[in-house]
Amino acid sequence: MSPRISVVTPTYERVATLPRLYRSLLAQDFADFDWVVLDDGSSDGTGELVRGWAGEAPFAIDYRRQRNQGKHAAVNRGVELASGEFCALMDSDDWYAPQALRRMIESWESIPTARRDRFVGVEGLCADPDGEVIGSRFPASVLDSDTFRISVVHEVDGDKIGMQRRDVLLANPFPEDLGWHVTPSLVWNRIAARWCSRFVDEVWAYKEYLSQGLSGRDAELRLRYPRAQLVYWREFAAMPGSIRLLPRLRANTNYVRYSLLTGESPWRLLWRAPRRGWALLAAPLGALYYLRDRPRLAAVAEAEGDDRD
Repeated sequence: MSPRISVVTPTYERVATLPRLYRSLLAQDFADFDWVVLDDGSSDGTGELVRGWAGEAPFAIDYRRQRNQGKHAAVNRGVELASGEFCALMDSDDWYAPQALRRMIESWESIPTARRDRFVGVEGLCADPDGEVIGSRFPASVLDSDTFRISVVHEVDGDKIGMQRRDVLLANPFPEDLGWHVTPSLVWNRIAARWCSRFVDEVWAYKEYLSQGLSGRDAELRLRYPRAQLVYWREFAAMPGSIRLLPRLRANTNYVRYSLLTGESPWRLLWRAPRRGWALLAAPLGALYYLRDRPRLAAVAEAEGDDRD
């Protein structure tokens, strides 16, 4: 029978941190899950390590390897391979609290059955290795909202953790034609336009930010893959509902900024803007950011050339 939850872990060169995640899965007080590990082209012995666990773990482990295509592509493959009703996306350098998977299911089942079709999943808090909550807490012990409103309206920041319905993730994959790095919020905002989530003010996982991880390289990756940022900010600027002045201005500023970085002409970017008045208002600031970014982008390209040499 299929498990209730498939934990899906994209990984790349994380043989040093995967054991911590594996131990946290062994410590779960909930047993109805499996683990899908999608290796994005590691060369550090990840395959041997995970295959060894597969022969001894009390839960099923499905290890697959692909050529390096980026975390977003690995997540897509992992969701496709998963068999659970829900997918819990978990990074390979993070780990779960012992009650995490049980509390995810209990939180889902606390949603009235008649309303569940409107929900995609549940979300909890992350903490650092010392137990301090990362970012801000939710404004209530239990709150039904969506991932866009929880960030933009309720101003909740910081990484969160949870599980989502697999059918919804399958229907809303990460785009794979926008480059090697895609901002996760691009997909979460698309899902938020249709589905709610239940937010639970409890720590369910722990995160340790590594200097060479994607979080530490976020500013560099945004510049290297501006098409993904352009799509993200254009869709953000077009989101319906009441958005306050500063988030709306920020979205349109970045829309202008990344349009220019992808080579769009000023006239074309204004023509394609989801809200032309806002884009026109934000154009001077977006142009300033673009002018600031150009030498940074050149420096990144030069560093890449040095690495290849």
